[in-house]
Amino acid sequence: MNSQYRKEQIGLGKKRKYVLPVFFLVVFAVSSLLLLQQFTDEFGYRAMQERLKAQTEKEQENAGEGLGSKDEAGGDDGSGRAILPRYREIYENNREFAGWISIADTTIDYPVMKPETDNDYYLTHSPEGRKSKYGAIYLDVKSDLNNEKTNYLIYGHYFRDGSMFGSLQNYKEENYFTEHPYIKFDTIYEEGTYEILAVFLSKVYQKNQDVFKYYQYTDITTQKDFETYVSEVKKLALYDTGVDAEYGDSLITLSTCDYWTENGRIAVVARKVTKK
Repeated sequence: MNSQYRKEQIGLGKKRKYVLPVFFLVVFAVSSLLLLQQFTDEFGYRAMQERLKAQTEKEQENAGEGLGSKDEAGGDDGSGRAILPRYREIYENNREFAGWISIADTTIDYPVMKPETDNDYYLTHSPEGRKSKYGAIYLDVKSDLNNEKTNYLIYGHYFRDGSMFGSLQNYKEENYFTEHPYIKFDTIYEEGTYEILAVFLSKVYQKNQDVFKYYQYTDITTQKDFETYVSEVKKLALYDTGVDAEYGDSLITLSTCDYWTENGRIAVVARKVTKK
């Protein structure tokens, strides 16, 4: 009996001797594959970003030299409005391209998309339509690019390394706002510079909760809704920026995740600077 038991234990020991190395080898292989996929995704996204940016600069140069196709002001997308020369080619290749957003001396410098129907599509797809954990910076599906006197709600993922809208977290500190008070947001139709009006924390609420939900204020069309929106974001503001807005101004709201609470969000609201 004891002899048989010892043989069984020896057999089990030999099996464990081979099973453990195989287990760790599988874990190592899977981990390596995931790291490779992450690196490939990140490298591919940055390459795509640089490629699109170079494309806009080339188009701008061609327009300045009179080399652009169609008319000098850009093509017509059916709205009756001319598309800016620098964005024409990208738009012709992808009709969901809506513009470009950047903040000087930050990592934010990205194309902006606008989905036709699925508001979640660009959470998992790059501007070129490829599957990507980075997704894309995109306008809410309800946004109307032909309504300039509105609130453009722009979404982007949060990443700890600051990519996409990760650097918006820095706006919790007033000193950071002082150093980066302006946001450049061009639609395909016109260029725009916006000065930050408010930075605030919020969350995604339950549908039956009767509270201010900033993400519902897209495509504002009435003075009442505009004034309500500005008043509420001012109440939530982390600090006073000294900037205000009045009905008729164009607003943008940048929104990303913030883990101060479950389903937390941080939002940065800015008003378009008018030319005088």
